[in-house]
Amino acid sequence: MDNLGFHCHGVAHIEERILSNRLSRGEFYNFPREDVDRLKREIQNKNLARSIHAPLVKPDWYPDPPTWSFLCDVDESSRNRTFKMIVETLAHAEDIGADHIIVHFPIPSTDASGESESKLEAIAWKSCDRLAELSVQRRTSIHIEGLGNSPYLNNGFLIRALEQYPLRYCFDIGHMNLAAQLNEFDLYEFAEGIAPFVGSIHIWNNRGPQDYLAFRHIAAHPSQDPEEGWADIKRLLAILSPDYPVILESPPRYPEALGKYDYRDGVKWVREILETLS
Repeated sequence: MDNLGFHCHGVAHIEERILSNRLSRGEFYNFPREDVDRLKREIQNKNLARSIHAPLVKPDWYPDPPTWSFLCDVDESSRNRTFKMIVETLAHAEDIGADHIIVHFPIPSTDASGESESKLEAIAWKSCDRLAELSVQRRTSIHIEGLGNSPYLNNGFLIRALEQYPLRYCFDIGHMNLAAQLNEFDLYEFAEGIAPFVGSIHIWNNRGPQDYLAFRHIAAHPSQDPEEGWADIKRLLAILSPDYPVILESPPRYPEALGKYDYRDGVKWVREILETLS
């Protein structure tokens, strides 16, 4: 299945996560610079479909982790630093033939206390302008991924932005389950509203903030009962009805503290769901 793939941040992950699960797609992220040529050879030799979660190459000038990249910062120099990383990522996307790149678009990371909502929203709109311009200039699709306790996820901003800009949305199931709990909105209503603008999906799961703090990205598994707080992955995939990349964004293991499950059963389960929707 070309649409289903795995998130990778090491060359060994191609065999460990993609090929061993009979997949043919990878989402590549934060590789050491010295490994990039080898990564390119492996992608070509294995004929993998590919996308990038910014950045592809770990920048030595950006704070760690580089996914903590915020385009809504009040501090302009912080925003410019993130855009520099995105420009570099777009160049790598062209080099490896990636179909899209993913960037985070959440709450400000710098102190925004005392700032008006209108000023913060103006910054967010300006960042959308710049992202759209970059996407058109570089002829590469940019998918924005929302996360965190952000008003932009449920105040209508995302829909308004996606309606008028050549951008797509990366629906991250794990982060959206957390955001729905933190911001007290209905996850499935949100999915229905944003479905026309989704261009990719990340799959991992949790029951809430405590799971995330303890285990971070938990692999999807059919044992995860939505009545216990887990995101209902089958229901969300039915709402989103994806004919675009779906990426398993978790380690290739299941936390033993949550049950002695094999993460590969989750891969098979997700594949079967997608096959019934195709």
